[in-house]
Order: sequence, then structure tokens, then C-alpha cells
Amino acid sequence: MKVSVILSSYNQAEYVAQSIQSVLDQTFTDFELLIYDDGSTDNSREIIKNFSDARIKLFLYDVNRGPIDAAQEALNFASGEYIAIHHSDDLWKPTKLEKQVEFLEKNPDYAACFTQAIFIDESGESYELPTDHPYHHVFEYKNKTRTEWLNHLFWHMSSFCNPSSLVRNEKNFIKFDRRFFQLSDFKMWLNVCKQKNLYVLPEKLTKFRLRRTAQNSMSSLTVEKAIRNKNESYFTAREFLPFTKDAQEFLKIFPEAEKYQVNGEIVTKFAFAELCLQHAQPTYKNLGLEILYQLLQEKKSAEKIKKLYNYTEKNFIADTGKYDSFGANLELKKLHSELFLDFGEDFKAENVFQKTTLLNSDGKFFVAFDCELIAPITRFRFDPETRSGLAVKITKIVVNGEEIKNFSSNAILTVEDWNYFLTADPHFVIEKNISEKRLHAEFTGVVEFDKVTKIEQLFDNQQEQIRRLNAELSGIKNSASWKITKPLRDTKKFLKTKLN
Repeated sequence: MKVSVILSSYNQAEYVAQSIQSVLDQTFTDFELLIYDDGSTDNSREIIKNFSDARIKLFLYDVNRGPIDAAQEALNFASGEYIAIHHSDDLWKPTKLEKQVEFLEKNPDYAACFTQAIFIDESGESYELPTDHPYHHVFEYKNKTRTEWLNHLFWHMSSFCNPSSLVRNEKNFIKFDRRFFQLSDFKMWLNVCKQKNLYVLPEKLTKFRLRRTAQNSMSSLTVEKAIRNKNESYFTAREFLPFTKDAQEFLKIFPEAEKYQVNGEIVTKFAFAELCLQHAQPTYKNLGLEILYQLLQEKKSAEKIKKLYNYTEKNFIADTGKYDSFGANLELKKLHSELFLDFGEDFKAENVFQKTTLLNSDGKFFVAFDCELIAPITRFRFDPETRSGLAVKITKIVVNGEEIKNFSSNAILTVEDWNYFLTADPHFVIEKNISEKRLHAEFTGVVEFDKVTKIEQLFDNQQEQIRRLNAELSGIKNSASWKITKPLRDTKKFLKTKLN
């Protein structure tokens, strides 16, 4: 048997028949098709059982065990020289296996072969993803050497298109790690790439289904998945650590670490830690700090990194305040303020000073600006935060030591010193001539975000007051009219009686 196709199925009754048929229609026919249904609750099983091809082997589980366990069990029964991974909602073009087998037969140094992919929707129609979509061009890789792939996987954490894969059936290559769920594919292909080359055929032979109207079940975002993704990314980052044992191999994978080679010497763990600190993922930064902590703990390595890089405990303390590896920055409430100066030509974007300050738990803030003036100013504008749905109470403004009492704002409503903004450009304007070369301005106040509902309530209350006042005014008018017209009517009635 040349190829074992492992096809996973779970509640994809709408698509599973098409997926199976796309395998059976392959021009390359020397394969077995191992279909495992992981406890589907729809009629997927009945659909699967309708296929009577002798190459099909069924694994039907009564209880959903998760894709990793089910795939691993199917893999244990695979007898092919190559393994192809398939999904029950994706499709293959007829020549996919033929072209991949041909490539791997001619190139024994390659462990796996992938194809590029076309995105299809619910109806099977191909479509282009918008440029801001996270899957846009995600599978359109240019081929690289093994070390270049490793570098790419480190920095981009992007996996290959699983249903496009064909890999040699060797235990060291295909291995599903039961400890991983969301990044299991990434971990597997990283393991393959550690040993041999990978290749992506420059043809779109796989149809990857990505729904237009709803997210795929595996890609839909939940809090649980977001947390797990962060934790798993930390463990995948640790998979790169073994490369630090061989300086030559390490520098092939990370040529950007050449700058950490001093007079022919390099501490690869230090260099790797520094690369981790430059990574976009906070979990990688966490690993970087952990490695530096360990290097400083051991006397020999601490002396080495001090000698080569002048890195000491003092630098480490600075790094622990610089790199936010646990997302503390996201938990803090901040105010991103701006101060615009008017040099007699209105407020211009080039005459702005920016400041970020933390808010206390009760929303109180203090922000100070020190500005070098190129000319006298006639007024200035304080923008507490660029966002709508904001409520701000300014409790004190001090300019060059003088407290300012009078200022205006573009608030839609002001109630008890609270300024309610619906504009994305809330600001306060202070009219004051400053002829000195320097401006020092301090703002103290309280801010509350997302006050749209509060503003709506205030408007409703005001509208109710206006309606009530209108009703009272109408009553007064009617009463006044009655008091004036009643005597006239009575007089007319008296005169008419007399004349008759």
C-alpha cells in the first residue's frame, strides 16, 4: 500500500460525502481510506456507510474523544508508505495525490509535501478572502530550506494546510501530541521540520472550506480557546530550545542572531532569549525572561554574558519592567492624552504632545505636559482620550503654576461638572496667552468610559422634563385664555338677552 488517507469526521453531514468522493476520484489509486467518525450526533455515519469502496476502513466512535485521540488511533492502523491527512469538509482536486507521490518518490530528502489551497464557501464556490482576513494568503508559501522553515515557524507561528499534506509514514515524523489541542498541527510539523525538508507544491490542489456566514467550529473564538492558545504557544516556543546546544545549527536557523557573536564567541541561550523578547507573542517573551533568569542564576553563565554582552542583574530588572509577558498592560486602564497648541494658526497635527497615563481604580487621573514652545501661543486644547462614549470631570487645571478656572469643551452634555462626549474627538479648550518659552500644564480629573447609555438616559430625562414643561406651559396658556375669554362671552350673552 502506497498511501494511507486519514479522514476525520465530526458532525459534517452536509459535506462529508463530497470529501470522501474527492478521495475516491483521485487519479492515483493505490491508497486505503481510513475514515474515523468521532461520535457525530448528526447523520454523518449513515452517509459514510453508504460508500462501499473496498479501500475504505471505518472507525466509528460512540463518544466524541477529540480529534487528536481519534487521529492517533487511525494512524496506528495505517499501513501506507505515505500518510495523507484529510478533513470531512475539505476537498481534493483529482491529481493531488498523484503529484505529491511523484515528488516524494523523486526527493527522498523531503519528509512531507503540501499543496497550496483554494478557499471555498458553504456551497463549494471558491472565493477570495478580503486582505484584512487572518487567513488571507496564509497557505501561499514560497519554498524554503529546512532551517529557513524553522525560522519562519518561530517568528510567524503559522502552520501548513493540514488537508493538503502527504508525509512519509515514519514514527518520528507523524506524531500527534495528546497534550496539545489547538496547536497540535504546528507542533507536529515543527517536529517534522527538525529532521527533514518540507516542500509545498506551487499548485492549488486542495479546497479548504471557510464559511462565509459562520466560523468553522475549530476556528471559532472562545475565551477558553484564547487562553489555551497562549499556553500552548509557550510550550511550542520551548521546542526551539534544543537548537541552542549546537552554535552552528543555531546560527543557520537564526541568522539574525549573528550580532550576538562577539570575537567568535556566542552564548546561544542568551541569543535565543533575546530573540524571544523581540517576538510578538507575550508567551515567547516570558520564555526569554525565564532563560535570562536561569543564566544569571548560574555563576559561570552569568560571568560569560556579562563579559560578552555586559548583561547583568540590573539589565534583567530593566527587562522585567519592559517586556509584558503576562499581559499586565492589558489589565491596566490607561488614558492616551494629547495636548494641541495654537500658535495663532489654529490647532494643527504637527503641534501636538502625547502622553499615556494610568487610571486609578476609581477612574481618577493626573497627567502633566512639559512643552518647549517655538513661539507664543494663544490657547491650547487637551484631548483626554480619542474615543466616543466618554465622561470626563476636570477637577483642576494648572498652567505654569496658575490654576485655570475657565475652559470650554465639545461635550454633547454637561451635568454636575461631568462632560459627556459622543464624538471620537473629545477635547477641552483653554484660552490663555503664553509668551514664555516653556509650557507646563497639569490636568487632574476623573474619567469613565462607555457612557453612551448614561448619556441616553440623561437625554431621556431632559426630554421628559421638556415634555412636562410644555404640558405645564400649555395648561397656563389655556388657563389664561379662559380667564380672558370667559368674561367676554358672559358680556355678549347678557347684551343679547337685553336686546331680545
